[in-house]
Amino acid sequence: MMIVNPLHLLELLSTPYDVVHVVMPANISCMWLLAAFKIYRCCMVRLILIVTLSRGPLVKILIFFYLSLVQLIVKQQSKPALVVSWHCNIVDYIQHFSIGPMRFIGYACFFLLFGMLPMISDRVLTPTRKSEPRLVRLWKREVNKRSGVCFTGVNKTEFSPDAKDSEWGKNWAASKAKYLAKVNKKHLIVCVGRLSPEKGVDELIKVLPRLKDCALWLVGDGPHRPHLEQLARDLNVPVQFLGYQSGDALHSVYCQADLFVCPSLTETFGQTVNEALASQVRVALPKVAVFAEAYGAAIPGDAFWKPLDQADMARAISRQLSRHAENDSEGVPNLSKLKSWPDACEALLQEYHDAFQDRQHTFTWFGWMYFPIWWIFSAMTIISFFIFSQIRTFCGGSVRLFFRSSAESMLIKVASLQRLPPANSLHREKGQQAQ
Repeated sequence: MMIVNPLHLLELLSTPYDVVHVVMPANISCMWLLAAFKIYRCCMVRLILIVTLSRGPLVKILIFFYLSLVQLIVKQQSKPALVVSWHCNIVDYIQHFSIGPMRFIGYACFFLLFGMLPMISDRVLTPTRKSEPRLVRLWKREVNKRSGVCFTGVNKTEFSPDAKDSEWGKNWAASKAKYLAKVNKKHLIVCVGRLSPEKGVDELIKVLPRLKDCALWLVGDGPHRPHLEQLARDLNVPVQFLGYQSGDALHSVYCQADLFVCPSLTETFGQTVNEALASQVRVALPKVAVFAEAYGAAIPGDAFWKPLDQADMARAISRQLSRHAENDSEGVPNLSKLKSWPDACEALLQEYHDAFQDRQHTFTWFGWMYFPIWWIFSAMTIISFFIFSQIRTFCGGSVRLFFRSSAESMLIKVASLQRLPPANSLHREKGQQAQ
């Protein structure tokens, strides 16, 4: 919006807010809004000082007493508090999906683009304290650590064990019984999420041969679905793709799970895990820092597995399924340990209060020199993202899969042409038949 209509920035800047909360990294252009408010705040301090120091000799006698009040007055009037919440492990993505020099280029671009955030905001919030630690560390370089947690709640009315008694719940129960009978399995594992490479769903499919009595429901859609469907066929394992679900269909599908599994290694919180726990479904997870912090109190320690270790993954899943089969109370989620949305909002309000008390009223010389470079780079990034989004839409949602499928189609055509007999042999055969 601020690129299409720059005057919109001035309109926002002139609006009285108590708090400006920018959700990152999705809203890159909103960093300009944070920068504008921060520059306005710092320039107001300097304006008051300049006006004060330009007075005559008699007034200068009162400067000592007056300056002691200036900062207090400015702090009271310099609204809003500037808050950033970060909801993506981009550094982990760079580490996992780039190789060689591209990794260092990725790190450099990341910190060049987002390194300005600590200078133009008062506080950073993450879903857990372990989310994106390398970036959050930039806010912790000062005496007052300007970081907090933006808790995620769950609607305990919608995501509830009672959802199994709804109309959709009964439909899912019938589908479950029919599917398990068809594939001759005893247990149903459910995984909900976007089907993309970083979610690790392929690891879950690959471990199914170790789980002899288990079938899998995958709820969700995404660019990686064709690859996952082919993988399930190649391994000959029972996987049913249910596609994107919402509303009552989503609320009640959790209740059909004998076990919920989230194999992702790059989550900042994992809301689907929260929803499964609210449905009182046992859960198994990889032992990564974010999951250990967010769900360590709600899930038994042996329900976590060592990341990328298929044997340990099978062990953790089997252990939870044994508890389910034996109706063991251990591992059944305790709903009182889950935050509702009102609880999460109350905690967020306290974070806003802390940010308001710790407002930053200085902009370093390094910040002023870095600012024009950052502004140009951020503008180029936003324009590049816009162009890439158009290309991605043209490619059906995934550039990688588009070129992979195109390459596979070309190889199939080349292979079919290679199997055809030479044209001159066809002419000879036709001549012989004519004779």
